[in-house]
Amino acid sequence: MRFRQIHLDFHTSGLIGGIGSRFDARGFARAFKDAHVESVTVFSKCHHGLSYHPTRVGQMHPGLGFDLLRAEIDALHGEGIATPIYLSGAWDEHAAFTHADWRIVTPDGHLPQSRNDPAGWAYLDFASPYLDYLAAQIDEVLDLYPDGDGIFIDICSQLPSISPYARTKMEARGLDWTSTKDRAVFGAEALDAFYRRVTDTVRARAPGMPLFFNSGHIRRGNRQHIAKYYSHLELESLPTAGWGYDHFPVSARYVDPLGIPFLGMTGKFHFTWGEIGGYKRPEALVYECAAMLAQGARCSIGDHLHPTGFVDASTMSIIGAAYDWVEQREAWALGSVNRAEIGLLSLEAARHDPAAIEAPALKQATDDGATRILLEAGLTFDVLDLESDLSPYRLVILPDAVPIGAGLKAKLEAYLASGGRLLLTGRSGIDAATGFVLDTGAVWEGTSPMTGGDYLLPTPDWRADGIDEPNFMYCPSERIKVSDGQSLGSIYDPYFDRTPRHFSGHINVPRQPDPSGYDGGSRKGGITYLAHPVFGIYTQVGAVRMLEMVERAIGTALGGDRLVRTSLPRAGRVTVRRQSAHHRDVVYLLHATPALRGTLWDNNIQPIQDLATLRDIAVSLKVDASVAAVRSVPDGALLPFTLAEGRVSFTVPEVTGVAMVEVAYRP
Repeated sequence: MRFRQIHLDFHTSGLIGGIGSRFDARGFARAFKDAHVESVTVFSKCHHGLSYHPTRVGQMHPGLGFDLLRAEIDALHGEGIATPIYLSGAWDEHAAFTHADWRIVTPDGHLPQSRNDPAGWAYLDFASPYLDYLAAQIDEVLDLYPDGDGIFIDICSQLPSISPYARTKMEARGLDWTSTKDRAVFGAEALDAFYRRVTDTVRARAPGMPLFFNSGHIRRGNRQHIAKYYSHLELESLPTAGWGYDHFPVSARYVDPLGIPFLGMTGKFHFTWGEIGGYKRPEALVYECAAMLAQGARCSIGDHLHPTGFVDASTMSIIGAAYDWVEQREAWALGSVNRAEIGLLSLEAARHDPAAIEAPALKQATDDGATRILLEAGLTFDVLDLESDLSPYRLVILPDAVPIGAGLKAKLEAYLASGGRLLLTGRSGIDAATGFVLDTGAVWEGTSPMTGGDYLLPTPDWRADGIDEPNFMYCPSERIKVSDGQSLGSIYDPYFDRTPRHFSGHINVPRQPDPSGYDGGSRKGGITYLAHPVFGIYTQVGAVRMLEMVERAIGTALGGDRLVRTSLPRAGRVTVRRQSAHHRDVVYLLHATPALRGTLWDNNIQPIQDLATLRDIAVSLKVDASVAAVRSVPDGALLPFTLAEGRVSFTVPEVTGVAMVEVAYRP
């Protein structure tokens, strides 16, 4: 899979003429070559449902007078650049207009659009003949362009539908289309039929061709589906357009251990897809590409071609700066493996519903909060699902609400017996009927009725600096009483729960002067339990004192010294990746401070404008072999280092956005 890719959007209305009128094949290809690009995803059919080549199946764009797709492929191949081919899936305006009966009909009788305004994309129903139409388009593309380098299918979701076709097929299956449950069952079947039909169509023509289905987010816990249909993954994650800068690390840390080749996908846009004339700073794009390398991904940058087909020189200069940076460093990324001490069991994965059919939500408060805390604390981790091997990790975290069934219980008990450690928070590991599933050294007595939140005074080992009074926790705790475990603190209740009838002050009711008698957590053997859902709370409120508390609790639960320590500020990020073939670890140090600059489409726009230079960043890394040298990447400058107690320590003179350091071991 190519390392430096472009996803070249071309969603172009049929109302626009002169399509490709300024397309210059040589200039087009050279622009990408000069920008260090190795692959460009080019369009067969866009969301408007229009094709950019002659077609017997669909509708060629009325403003296009030649085979633009062929011209793009030939030009790019002439420069050694790969050309995966894009087709839109569930959005096709031409099909929706000419075959209104192919559209999704929601259970309340509406025709849904992607946005609640006239400019939204219409959703097509995979239970309708639209699936035959789409498969025929894909087959035609593979016939006309067998030299294409992959198929990218976008908008791969199926909304609940009571369209005539859905109703007829549900009734034939003995399903009740008025039943929410039956609609979900049929929707999952229709979505799987879509995946299967597209896959069979591609494999019939090109058995080895790369194939990817995009839904905007890789649903954690869905690995069997991924293995069945995907050749690789592309993690769509535009940080300024709803995903945010914390989304990509969560997805990447889940995908990386699966062993599937994957790309990170950002955009050159200030905001979101298709923003012609919107530009981010080159420094931001370098940082985003560096974050991809640091998480084990190759790189894809989204762009949008102008209707006339001319290449935006300003865009290419920004992309070129980022990909020049990547090209110089990718040798230190190839074949690398994350060194992780902590396994975070994803709540999204633990709750995965195979019958879920709609595109998964981009945000998962608990997973996001846990990942953010681990990143800000400088801890190394992977994100796990229920099938993950736990043995590589010193600590496994079950955040906030992970249910423990019989299978997971046996797996966790075996992990504990082999010396592993667990951290559970909130409702994780609690059965509503029987209480704690594992022996936490405490008894569960239900959830606090203080719905507005209660107070926690932790034991001194995990208090925030200088805070010796109870902390307001913004959320009710689970009511536990330590039996034969070690108490981790005391819960203080407010005088009463805050309601319209009973309130005091502006926000939260003051605490009572004495503890409630319930404990803030328990520790027994290898298990640490915290009574609040701290990770979800952190996502909501971002309390820095809570960060300090939870970081210390994780450090204690981990036991012993952490893999890597740095003097990076909280906005810094550190990962350690091992290249066994080269007998080295590569330490990535990243630092940027996105700033809130606006709100558009209900999304916060938090761009990176500039990168502050950090100086003399101290790094201490646990090593398991004899260190030969420590070098800056890519220039190879030697950095002085010291060895003591199984750790190598060195100082990185300067970090501007990102620095990479090679720790070379003796073979």
